[in-house]
Amino acid sequence: MQTTFNYDHYYDWLEMSECLKHLVKQYPSLMQLESICVSEEGKDVWAVTLTDSSSKEAAAKPAYYIDGNHHAGEVTGSMAAMYTVDLLCTNYNKDEKITDLLKNYTFYIIPKISPDGSDVYLHSDQRLRSVNRNYPLSELADGLHPGDIDGDGVIRMMRVKTAYGAWKVSEKDPQVMTKRTPFDVQGDFYNIYPEGEIINYDGLHIELAKEKWGLDFNRNYPFGWFSEVRQPGAGKYPLSNPENKAVADFVLTHPNIGFVSTLHTTGGVLVYPPGTYPEAKALKKDMNLFKKVGKMAKQIMGYETVNIFDGFLTDIENYSSGAFDDWCYETQGIPAYTIELWNLFERAGADMSWPRKDKDDDVQEAEYAMVLKWIKENIGESAIKPWTAFDHPQLGTVEIGGFDYKFIHQNPPCDYLLQEVEKTAKFMLANAYALPKLKFESVKTEKICDGIYKLEAVLGNTGYMPTYLTDSAKRQKIDQPVHIALSGCEVIEGEAVLMVNALEGVSGVNTYYGYDGITTQKHAPQLKRFTWIISGKQNDLVTLTATSQKAGKASIQCVL
Repeated sequence: MQTTFNYDHYYDWLEMSECLKHLVKQYPSLMQLESICVSEEGKDVWAVTLTDSSSKEAAAKPAYYIDGNHHAGEVTGSMAAMYTVDLLCTNYNKDEKITDLLKNYTFYIIPKISPDGSDVYLHSDQRLRSVNRNYPLSELADGLHPGDIDGDGVIRMMRVKTAYGAWKVSEKDPQVMTKRTPFDVQGDFYNIYPEGEIINYDGLHIELAKEKWGLDFNRNYPFGWFSEVRQPGAGKYPLSNPENKAVADFVLTHPNIGFVSTLHTTGGVLVYPPGTYPEAKALKKDMNLFKKVGKMAKQIMGYETVNIFDGFLTDIENYSSGAFDDWCYETQGIPAYTIELWNLFERAGADMSWPRKDKDDDVQEAEYAMVLKWIKENIGESAIKPWTAFDHPQLGTVEIGGFDYKFIHQNPPCDYLLQEVEKTAKFMLANAYALPKLKFESVKTEKICDGIYKLEAVLGNTGYMPTYLTDSAKRQKIDQPVHIALSGCEVIEGEAVLMVNALEGVSGVNTYYGYDGITTQKHAPQLKRFTWIISGKQNDLVTLTATSQKAGKASIQCVL
């Protein structure tokens, strides 16, 4: 499908702002653009609302939420979010599925949560977690601070020859380093660090300094939050970062949000809550939802779907916490994927099966060699700097080499960016169809006597998900009923406004493959019939309106 803009490079805040403003000007009936926060550097954090407003207002439709750049360097996510905005706008009334999506659903998209941090990442050699604000220290700490000291614009690896080194040159490839074994007692050995300089070097010890910009926006949400002592980057208190508070407020003020995709790098995997306890202790029905939708992600993106706690975390004792996906699911009942885009090692042919497994040193050595081979063949040999001697101001002769971590490992090279954002958008748009959606299947009247009628209507949920979204929402008692209201008549028997606790979705239909055939088994209702006795005049127009916080609004009319 067509897009208005090209996706062959990474947009900084200014370019993305110009693109968004152009689209909202071109498609005013589809797109709204608002600033939900202004950064310390005066940059707007933009939020996009996308829907065909001529059919129904945005708040009256089930909604899908997307964001990017919780982490400054994970700019692929920002580009995938921007691409989705572009794709929806540009192909409305040209592509049948896009048109149908915008008529029936709403998309809320925040492409760049951290514009300040993202711009530093894109316009300097620096890598940073979320934003360029000093935290937790006000001054630079002692130790090695990564930086481009050889002037080529990229922070690479720096190896220092020492008899105490833990690394040696691989026998298979001189560019590859392999770990020293207990039997390696002779030869050249090295320690390897990021390229950079050392504050208060004592002449003996080289240790990475504590990050000067240590805030982590994805550790600042008010579920499972721990202080800095337990969780680095957590911030002073939950939602202490203005950007985080703006995102949380946006979710809370848009209660029609029914699914979340928060876009990150890297890993080539979709991860789902819970992230603070094992899946075995989680709500089974919700876990099945994540897995079923995840199978669709595998078909479209080629990426596996795993539970955060069981399959993604490397430390289940001191696990990462305060994350956005957990907050959405555990406090708002909204299912949420963190989509980790791009996987260099997988592209190179390495085994990247999930859940993660520890690998032997020789396997890691071989996989790193595969990565270098892939880079040479697909980007060019010039993308890898051979180990090159450099006169370090503190360490004397060192060697600097390797590839650009930022735009080969953490994010795809520009030639591969379009592939990544295309398949991401394709999955998210398909996922939106899983949202619950109200529909009146029928309405009929039967005249009882002059001015008195029996009115009967059938309301259904045509979506894959139930109107309450998740069992997590029910457990928290935040699930909202469906309301059905009548207007244009007087109700004699029944309620003018009825409530039904829930309508099940297709995901809740019990099915069975058995030796005696394939069956659909007993399940909670997807459809319900409502009956009233009303009074009115012949040819009066009666309107029935059903409203659900998560499944949108549906209306139907009948003539008496």
